[in-house]
Amino acid sequence: MPNLLTLSRAVPAAMLCGTAFSGRGRRAGLWGLLLGCTVCDWLDGPVARRLGPTSLGETLDVEADSWLTLWGAVAAVRLGSLPAVCLLPPALRYPAAAGRPAAARPWQRAAGVAQMVVIAGALSPWRPPRAVAVLVAAAQLAALAAGAGLSPAGRPGRPGPPWP
Repeated sequence: MPNLLTLSRAVPAAMLCGTAFSGRGRRAGLWGLLLGCTVCDWLDGPVARRLGPTSLGETLDVEADSWLTLWGAVAAVRLGSLPAVCLLPPALRYPAAAGRPAAARPWQRAAGVAQMVVIAGALSPWRPPRAVAVLVAAAQLAALAAGAGLSPAGRPGRPGPPWP
């Protein structure tokens, strides 16, 4: 059951992109798809904890979140609500995270949440200020770099040299 809730986010996420590219997308419809995916995301965790989490469910959850973020960002950029630079973090997430566990530090999780808030805002009638969207994209890029071991902060067990 929880894995089905998680997988239920994949189709609406792809619909975000398809609707935006078709030219028939209305902000309310796109935002509604994103909201429905968010509700399923909130529900699958508690259901999984109650019925017993699985390693497949954990992986599916991260992938469904990433898929939703990617297509939500594509839709928002396509509608002109976000600058194109906001596509970098969700697009680079796949090569940066390939073969790595999904463990995230609190600041990395906060950067991901901020990214989804900006995307949700861009799909709603409210448009986030360009500077905020770019700042959040930069924070998410830093989180990806740290998680991929491309920065001293991302090296588990080794503090690394201090930042210059």
